[in-house]
Amino acid sequence: MKKILAFLSLTAFIFSCTETDLLDETGKMELTEFNLPLLPENYFYEGWLLVDGYYVSVGRITNDSLLNNRARFSEIEVNDLNAAQSFALTVESSGSPAPSNYVLLAGNFDGNTANLKSDTELSNGVSTLAKRISAAYTVQNASVPEANQNEYGVNGVWFFKGVGNLAETTLQLEYGDIKYQAWLIKTVNNLDYNLNIGVIDNDTIADNSRMFIPSAFASNIPDFPGEDFLQLPSNTDSSYPEGFFPVDVSGSKLILTPIPTGYNQIEIPFPITLLEAEIPVDAQKNPDLTREMSINTQFGAKAIKL
Repeated sequence: MKKILAFLSLTAFIFSCTETDLLDETGKMELTEFNLPLLPENYFYEGWLLVDGYYVSVGRITNDSLLNNRARFSEIEVNDLNAAQSFALTVESSGSPAPSNYVLLAGNFDGNTANLKSDTELSNGVSTLAKRISAAYTVQNASVPEANQNEYGVNGVWFFKGVGNLAETTLQLEYGDIKYQAWLIKTVNNLDYNLNIGVIDNDTIADNSRMFIPSAFASNIPDFPGEDFLQLPSNTDSSYPEGFFPVDVSGSKLILTPIPTGYNQIEIPFPITLLEAEIPVDAQKNPDLTREMSINTQFGAKAIKL
């Protein structure tokens, strides 16, 4: 079994890995009651017993297990299984030698059962990633020069507040082996259109995408993540409805997804949403009015010692 000592804080993990002798590996457990999305190729969920500061892997949870609503594990050292106070589920990429920083679900055992949630801090100090980060947004057209503001409505979503030298970030994210991607989901005629705001790898540096902003406004773009949805990008097809641009962001959904190592997709969000918000239908442009994003609590599972 893989046993990993974790020195934990609310914001970071440092792992020290040791090989353990195989003693009496007869313990069994299962995970069920999944409410988890299928993951892309080369990514998987992994389950971990938390035993006195150690992460003990019980194995991977495959897409087949999710579809069957059951993942069973055996050959677990009985002492580890009996002593485990908590259980965590991480998102991993192929070849990960230790738990990633991306704890999606966690829960304390109550008897033999642990209900795993996405907004949890465990009794041993381990927190799910969504519990350790925060984001708020402003509705403004930050790239539009003052002289042109009246030409546009409510078309921008940004992760900073204030103007000029008083501007400051509204993000508190953790990075390391994870980046993030923000998306605006605009619904028209019951169809959802995913608009990529860009990959975020720093709270106070611009994201990697400005595809919806006219080149004439490039010199006015602030050094913070965000987007003004003013034009159809030249590198996309024309599948958007007629008159879609500029996009009125009011009434749309805003989501923040993780970008695990190696994931590179500009048109389809990673299937896990960490934080989300509904932009009010009566939203007005205001660089000083911040609105918080909430933890997505729909994901869950149950771990059972057998």
